Amino acid sequence: MPIRALPRTPDTSSAHGWRVRLPVVFLILLAALAGCADSAATNADVEVIRARPAPSVEQLIPPAVRARGTLNAVMSIGNAPLHYPTPDGSGDMLGVDPDLAKALGDVMGLHVNVVGVTFDQIVPGLQSGRYDLAVSQMGLTPERLKVLDFVDYFNSGTGLGVRAGNPLHITVSSMCGRGIAVSNGSIQQASYLPKLSAACLRDGKPPVQVHSFPDQQKGVLALVSGRIDGVFVDLPVIRYAAKNVPDIEVSDTYEANTPVAIGLAKGSPLAPAVSAALTELDRDQVYRRILTKWAVQDNAINTFTIRTAP
Repeated sequence: MPIRALPRTPDTSSAHGWRVRLPVVFLILLAALAGCADSAATNADVEVIRARPAPSVEQLIPPAVRARGTLNAVMSIGNAPLHYPTPDGSGDMLGVDPDLAKALGDVMGLHVNVVGVTFDQIVPGLQSGRYDLAVSQMGLTPERLKVLDFVDYFNSGTGLGVRAGNPLHITVSSMCGRGIAVSNGSIQQASYLPKLSAACLRDGKPPVQVHSFPDQQKGVLALVSGRIDGVFVDLPVIRYAAKNVPDIEVSDTYEANTPVAIGLAKGSPLAPAVSAALTELDRDQVYRRILTKWAVQDNAINTFTIRTAP
C-alpha cells in the first residue's frame, strides 16, 4: 500500500520552518510497521515459517533447558522489519528476529517465548538468567564480548537517514555539528558516533550532537518530524523506513556487511546448540525463506560462528 508524503504546515518556532502533524506521522509509521509495503515479502500477515525438529541439535541442548522445555528469547522493540511489536498493542513481536527465534525453537524441540524490551535491558537480562538468548541484531564489540558470548547469524551495517533530497548535504563524513539520532545501548551510540565525533574534534569541527531514543523507530519519527537532522541506525531499519516513508532517504552507509550475532550469557552451554540449529535452518532453506519473507535475503550468511573472545 503506497504511503503519501507527509503534510506540512508553517511553524516559525521550528528550525526547519515547518512542522509535521504528528498524528499523521504516527499513523504512517504504524502502517509501515504493519508491513503495509508494496512488496508482499514484508507483509507481517504472512504465515510464520516453521522448521522441523533435528535430533542431532536436540542432543546439544543442556539437560536443564531440555527439562524446562522452553527458551526465553529477548529482542529490542521498534526496529522494523527486524523486530517490532504488533500494532494491536498485544505485546507480540513481528519481524525477522521473532521468526528466526521461533524456528530455532522448532529445530531444538523447544517452545520459544519471545520478549520485547528496550535495548539497554538486554545485557543485564542475559547476565541475570532472565533470558536465554538475545536475537536482536547485536553488533560485536570487545566490551560486549567481555560479558557475553555470541553466535553470528546475519550481515548488517549502519545507515544514515536524512530528509528526502538531503537538503543539509549530510554524509557520514559531514555529521560534525549535526543533530543525529541513535537508539539507547546500540553500537551506533556506544562505538560508532563517539569515534566519528572525536574525528570532528581532531579536525577542529564541532562534535556530533547525539540524540538518544529508546528504540530506532522513535529516532526515525524524530527525523520525520524535523526534531533532528539525521538518524544513524541499523541499515535494514533505515532502508525499510525510507521505502515506506517518502520524506526520508538513506544518504550514506557505515560498516556495511558486518556480522551481527545472537547473544548469550558468558559461558552459556547453549552456544553450540544455537550454532548447530542455525546451520540446520540454513540447510533446510528455512533461514533464507524467513529472510526473503522480510525482504532482507541479501543479508544472509552461511557460517554461524561462535564467538567468545574479545
